[in-house]
Amino acid sequence: MASPALKKRLPDPAAFIERRKAPGESTALRLLSAERSEEIFPILLEEIVGLGFPRAMVLEVDLESGDIKPTAWLKCNNAQLQKFRTSLWSTENPVVASLHRMKPTIIENGGLRNKLLYSHPIIYRNRDVCWEAERERRPDCLAVQNFFAPRKLQLSDQVCASCGMRSYVATVLVDIPGDVEEGLQRQLRNLIELANRYLARLFKVQHYYNRMRDMDVTIAQMHTLMQSMADPVILTDTHHRVVMLNKAADRFFKAPEGVTEGGARAVELNNLLFSAALSSMAVSGSESSRDLTLVDVMEGEEVLFEAVCAPTYTTDTVRSGMVTVMRDVTDLRRADEEVRANLSKLRDAEEIVRQDRDRLNLVIENVGDPIIVADGAAKVVLYDPWAKELFGIADATRHPALVKNQAKLDAYLTSFTFSFSDKENRPLRLYHPGTKAEVEYAARSGKIYNARGQVAFTVTVLRDFTAWKRLEQLQLERRMLEVEKFAATGRLAGTIAHEINNPLEAIKNCIYLLPGKLQPPGEPVYEILKGETERVMRIVRQMLGLYRNTDQAGPFDLNTVVEDTLTLFARQLATAGVVVDKRLGNLPPIVGTADQFRQVLSNMVVNARDSMLNGGKLIVRTRHLRASDGVHGWLDLVIADAGGGIPKKMVDSIFEPFVTTKGEKGTGLGLWIVKGIVENHGGRIQVRSREGKGTIFKLTFPAVR
Repeated sequence: MASPALKKRLPDPAAFIERRKAPGESTALRLLSAERSEEIFPILLEEIVGLGFPRAMVLEVDLESGDIKPTAWLKCNNAQLQKFRTSLWSTENPVVASLHRMKPTIIENGGLRNKLLYSHPIIYRNRDVCWEAERERRPDCLAVQNFFAPRKLQLSDQVCASCGMRSYVATVLVDIPGDVEEGLQRQLRNLIELANRYLARLFKVQHYYNRMRDMDVTIAQMHTLMQSMADPVILTDTHHRVVMLNKAADRFFKAPEGVTEGGARAVELNNLLFSAALSSMAVSGSESSRDLTLVDVMEGEEVLFEAVCAPTYTTDTVRSGMVTVMRDVTDLRRADEEVRANLSKLRDAEEIVRQDRDRLNLVIENVGDPIIVADGAAKVVLYDPWAKELFGIADATRHPALVKNQAKLDAYLTSFTFSFSDKENRPLRLYHPGTKAEVEYAARSGKIYNARGQVAFTVTVLRDFTAWKRLEQLQLERRMLEVEKFAATGRLAGTIAHEINNPLEAIKNCIYLLPGKLQPPGEPVYEILKGETERVMRIVRQMLGLYRNTDQAGPFDLNTVVEDTLTLFARQLATAGVVVDKRLGNLPPIVGTADQFRQVLSNMVVNARDSMLNGGKLIVRTRHLRASDGVHGWLDLVIADAGGGIPKKMVDSIFEPFVTTKGEKGTGLGLWIVKGIVENHGGRIQVRSREGKGTIFKLTFPAVR
């Protein structure tokens, strides 16, 4: 609440006094005629001068800042006024010391012009308690405490605990001559005390007046706020009778002019329902909120409200009524019903998603391949059990090789996530903790995009191709073995047929010489011998046709055959730790069958790989050697390995059939077939080997430009 303040300044106090002064008027009557607290000090100063004192002033204390400054004066100049501007904390000043003691004091050598200065502190005080303290029966009224228990001045104590009014503190300074009488001093003291009593009364009246004005402003503001609210607001008394309502509530509880009979009944029904709801809440003891359905008189539609109630109390904490705010929740309830329906659908969909997730997890767990899911920043968010084992996620202290696996995976995921490709298939060599060896995996990855087309997740499946590679290698070796056996069988059949064909030709010639020299009984035998001989000849010709190559010879590039063959065996060589060193020269075309040359190179490469059990270096070199005539020449094909070599006793028989250094794993027909193909193309093959050092095969073929 606002309290009055002694802020009135009179630039010419004497003129004010002259206007108020009347002949024969007593001091008490003049003080009583004052209407405002600001008028007390000018009247007091005039009466002091009227007693015979030369000059006087009033110093007021600002209770917020502690500053002390003149607020009213009579017959004082500016220099004298500035002299007494000080602070409540300047306790060495005798005027300030008098204020702190709250007792009248005569100060020597402190006067305005005379040597003596009379300082009389005044403060808000009264023998009767204020209305608030009397009503609440409180003993802590500030006016009574200042009247009956004078104490040292404390700024924090000068606020009434009952009414909240802030006190005033001032001192009246009077310049007195040295020969002033005791009776005159007593009159001065009584005059100041009388003026203080009138000042305290006016100060309290102004305090209540300011409070009333503040309350009027607050009531007007609250009324404006209430009327501006879009929700209906109703103020009721303790008997649930409407005291006040805003414009939004008028359309439900007041019948407008010209309303139909149905509209009037709707208003009556609304009032009845509202009163019943308030009574029901009062009886049940739940005064927070309740749903209430009312009829909109203007629209004729039912509106669902949530009535939120709060009781009102007087300053004596006595219940005076209730404030009810009606919140329209019609649309909210409809939305709530829709939300509940959607929530039910969402739960059904969640159950379906849960089942799909369980099925997916079951599939992932039984795939048998490590699966990694990463987010759009290439950070892994999901490992399946196989991936956790491969990268050591479940172990507190991971093996250094598993940490290296994680680094390789992070680099791969970062490269793929921020690339422009949607899918990727790349080999990845990782350490396997089960086999304690490095395994080559095929990393197959794909991207999942969000609604904005950005990468949300990436899914990577690591497939171990070790078993597949072994199967592929076994199948390749089996096919090569079958080819070797077939070629060896064909060549063996051709050799046998060739060897049989010569004596058969002699037998055939002799049989053709027999006609005319046989006796008639021997002719049937002759016909049988002739027929069977021709049948044997046909069988021999069929055996020779089985061995002979029916492919047509033609020019081809030997370097291309070498490239294709090394590409075919690249993965097997890398797995075996074999490093290929190609040194291919500029060659002219060679005439022959490219497929047979591929068979030659395949046998040579496989033999070199099998001889290097711990890996090594394989050198494949081609070179063109020109003849002196510039037309003819030779093509050299050199295949050198760093394997275990061929035993010295086997070097001379290495090209014979069924001779092998591989034991039961070999057939002993590979090099025999190679030699036959080379010789069929007019070439020759040479070998040089040292045990433990390696083997060098040199194949030479004629070339014509």
